[in-house]
Amino acid sequence: MARKRNNVYRRLRQAPGSERSYHAYQVDLPAPMTSRGELVRMVRGGEDTYLELKVRFSNVEKLTAEIIALANTAGGAMVFGVNDQLRIEGVDDPEDIEMQLRDICANYIQPPVFPYINKVAFDSGRRIVILEVDTDDRPHRTLDDRFYIREGSTKRETTREELSLLMREMRLTRFEQVPVFHADIENDIDESLFWSYVRGVNPGYWGESTKGFPTDSVLRDMGLAVKIEDELLLTVGGLLLFGLNDRVAELTPHAGLRITRYSGNDHNSPVIEQSNLQGNLFRLFDGASSFINRYVDLWDARPSRKTRERESGEAKQDSFLQSRASYHRGAIIEALTNSVVHRDWRDWSARDRQARINIYDDGVEFINPSQLPELPIISLRYGVTTPHNPCLKAIFTNQHYGLPMARGGVPMICAETINFARRAPEGPSITNGEFRLKIHGLR
Repeated sequence: MARKRNNVYRRLRQAPGSERSYHAYQVDLPAPMTSRGELVRMVRGGEDTYLELKVRFSNVEKLTAEIIALANTAGGAMVFGVNDQLRIEGVDDPEDIEMQLRDICANYIQPPVFPYINKVAFDSGRRIVILEVDTDDRPHRTLDDRFYIREGSTKRETTREELSLLMREMRLTRFEQVPVFHADIENDIDESLFWSYVRGVNPGYWGESTKGFPTDSVLRDMGLAVKIEDELLLTVGGLLLFGLNDRVAELTPHAGLRITRYSGNDHNSPVIEQSNLQGNLFRLFDGASSFINRYVDLWDARPSRKTRERESGEAKQDSFLQSRASYHRGAIIEALTNSVVHRDWRDWSARDRQARINIYDDGVEFINPSQLPELPIISLRYGVTTPHNPCLKAIFTNQHYGLPMARGGVPMICAETINFARRAPEGPSITNGEFRLKIHGLR
């Protein structure tokens, strides 16, 4: 029978599985701080299902398995700086430990764990690091597909039967459905963009009998707003699709897009121009399209040699024009659409990682922060997809959202690029937690 202290730990803050605590951490609310008194109560009873004690940070592989075990069982905490005799010794560099723990949770665990990490200081000068995880995204696994659970104070690999039960409990909530607690539906929605879309897809519904513009109720009907604790909240998907540009930039500054034109064939070449785009998805796509069109030529079909020679001759007459390449229009549009829509928005917590488009003399490279997909990455070449944000994708690619779209996914990009440039794209691939696809041009 679990000791009574287990329940004390679980009551120290909001329930780990509550909608508000998890979603608030993910988007825009700070994590709760653990007091010294709470820490002492946690440590006093020793290790159990909910608590793992560490005297120091060591052995990344073992720590990864133990974090997974906590997250796959019932959630809990891992405390660094406490020895086997339950004495608080502290750690030398809490900031470095926090950085390494976040790296483990983001890059060594699939799907990633989103922890609370707090540092507690004592009057003696000793400092403790506490990592807390919940069970919202279980089951988690290592990069070599090993699943762990916690049994008392120890971890072990799951049996097939236990893994099957964990798989059945997988949440169906996607990150596009996460509510943004600091967004306000009344003041943060671009009404012009929103109602242009709504009336486009429902031309007969919004007639003279319809009173006013019930933005909140329509957003909820579309799955872009959710009700939590008697409050209707805008979701991440709703904010990205229809939020006012300045509010999207303010609430999600790490969800922008950086686009750069290099004078050469790699990122070490001199930069000609760079733009950091912020705002809703319409602005990101439109701004990126305008930037790309300044530096490349887009064609619906491969131009003849005579046409290319004429275009090249005209470009040479203007000393201000840089070396330009030609690309298939549909391939570039589809790659840009994928770059904007299919991002793994969980990576917003990594503010130093940003979606990027790099334009070189010989190609255009699309880079997105990403985690390992549920299916092998090569499956994208065969048209097998598991979109991160299906609702967001459906609205963004609808003609009434107002942007030019292409169809066909990665298979179309590959086929049209080969036909156009006589060279296959590089990728898609995932390297160092980033999705990469480079489309080669015709020179």
